[in-house]
Amino acid sequence: MIIATAGHVDHGKTSLIAALTGVDTDRLPEERKRGMSIDLGFAYMPMTETVARPQPETLLAVSVPSVSSAAVADTLGFIDVPGHEKFVRNMIAGVGSVDLALLVIAADDGPMPQTQEHLAILQLLGVRELVVVVTKTDLVEPTRLEQVSTEIGQLLDDTPYKNCQMFAVSTVPGDGGNSAINELKAFLVGAAQRVIRRRGTGYFRLAIDRSFTITGAGTVVTGTVVSGSVHLEDTLTLLSDNRTVRVRGIHAQNKQASMASVGERCALNLSGSELRKATLVRGDWITSCATMRAVSTLDVTLTPVQSGFGSASRAGNSLAHWTSAHLHLGAASVPCRIALLDSESLALGQSGLARLICDRPLGAVFGDRFVLRDQSARYTIAGGSVLDPLPPRRGRSKPERLKLLGALQQPDAGLALQHLLEVSPGGVNLRQFSASGNLPEREIDQLVADHAIVNIEATGERWGLTNEHWQSLLSVVEQSLGAWHTAHPHALGADQDQLMRAMPERIAVTVFRHAVTVLHDNNALVRQAAVYRLPEWQVSLAGDYEQQWQQVEPLMVRAGSTAPRVVEIAELLQQSAEEVIGLLNACVAHGRLYRVSPNRYYLPEILQQLASLGESLAGSDNFTVAAYRDQSGIGRNLVIELLEFFDRVQFTRRMGQKRLVLQSAASVFGA
Repeated sequence: MIIATAGHVDHGKTSLIAALTGVDTDRLPEERKRGMSIDLGFAYMPMTETVARPQPETLLAVSVPSVSSAAVADTLGFIDVPGHEKFVRNMIAGVGSVDLALLVIAADDGPMPQTQEHLAILQLLGVRELVVVVTKTDLVEPTRLEQVSTEIGQLLDDTPYKNCQMFAVSTVPGDGGNSAINELKAFLVGAAQRVIRRRGTGYFRLAIDRSFTITGAGTVVTGTVVSGSVHLEDTLTLLSDNRTVRVRGIHAQNKQASMASVGERCALNLSGSELRKATLVRGDWITSCATMRAVSTLDVTLTPVQSGFGSASRAGNSLAHWTSAHLHLGAASVPCRIALLDSESLALGQSGLARLICDRPLGAVFGDRFVLRDQSARYTIAGGSVLDPLPPRRGRSKPERLKLLGALQQPDAGLALQHLLEVSPGGVNLRQFSASGNLPEREIDQLVADHAIVNIEATGERWGLTNEHWQSLLSVVEQSLGAWHTAHPHALGADQDQLMRAMPERIAVTVFRHAVTVLHDNNALVRQAAVYRLPEWQVSLAGDYEQQWQQVEPLMVRAGSTAPRVVEIAELLQQSAEEVIGLLNACVAHGRLYRVSPNRYYLPEILQQLASLGESLAGSDNFTVAAYRDQSGIGRNLVIELLEFFDRVQFTRRMGQKRLVLQSAASVFGA
């Protein structure tokens, strides 16, 4: 379990940790000189030996024998955070991933402005359990101690910590304080066994708060494991530049181990291509999710704090749209703008939806807690949690978007996905949610099975719909095709693009194509070469088109893979290009041709042969324009037209200079 201290400067936080663990966490020379904590300090206490004196957090030593994960789990980790106002950002980094916090208040001073601010930050970051420790009891009379206890009770009265445990201690040796310290130790050991721990599932994530190099070992990063677990030889991703790294060694709770899990202090010895200490900066994230990316826009739920703190008190009584702020998330501090989504301003204590637009990318997933400080980073103005780290660029305040964000306001990603599915008629992109919700595929699989979610996997995507939404979608596709027939009485049917455009609402291509396939397999739709029609719908080419087609079809067959140009067909029929295009488009509507480009139309069977060629070229790899040109014998310009058409109908996808085959040729162009 990780325990953080919080409280006003010089209220005895570092001395308290030293009394509990025997470790002086003021490790920097400047800290010792000034007598106050500047950066985060760490200490550890074995739960089985509450009077043991463990050593401070050490550098990674790859030669030390590994210990079992059970031994690591029996260690309490303490984070000593700075209390001085200018160092509050370090304090935020320290408490962002803890299970329990010690709010330290000196008996002689009592609650101070920074005590109030730290208490607000603990609430904003969702710290679940608080213990108040009144220090320096050796400096006051019993009446003063009673007065301070009353002040603390008033401070906590309107908070979730109203009934928290309180201890009065002295850290002066031989002052009779050992008994109170031992009672506090025993309480913390008991708390470690009953505290509601964060879920141990999810992808591994660690916010880097330090990085350094060790001769003979290489690059080391430290931080608190926010979710998941990591093992030796695991491959991880550094979000700042999407770099892949390998885990060579692990320290968890100050002991060498073969793994580290959620809620533990962790040091990782990393190796990777051109990996340097400068690459690894404080605030960056390292994760086991290969598809997770650093982002600069976050949709969040936001709550302004009740009041300002200290000399830098807030002006006004609300948070306005487009306020400038500093975002503190994990160990990162990033300037940002606050775009309110459901109001022009937020009153203090009122929650609302907002979009945070950051000056630089950072790592974030659903449920991450954060704190916002003012533009000068002098005082706390708000806090909240991340709802969607991958929001759409447009329509951020539309009612349908706000409805989706409302569904995401759940205590965990699993519940959020269930509510999101209920309000998403077009389905939810499960691969995207996997990354943004920090849910591995196996957890998505379990949710799909438990809730009978319709699962659609194609073209490298994965979508989920409730059965109710799925059945409704199938009906809408049929109705849209019926409306198409009414609007185009001379057309045999609509191709997939035309039918998709006829849908009353936009829907993901992957979901739509799967719906069409299911309807076709169930004989609800009839596929006739390039178009789909309802089973009862029958028409023939109008006017002279049928006779003209009899002349054109042999030319199309002879031309084969090169296909005649519109001008060549016009010469054959001795008609204008406009008249020929009218004929060819009518043939497209009847499923006899595909329109590949404004100047080229192909027979379905020829296109299927050309698609099969691409399929065979791809094999286990992707293929290039040059490879397709050489194999097909078609000129480069026409090859590019063909491949761009294949991209449009989702037979292929361009990946740099190559193309990936997404579906079989038969499924796209077969009869």
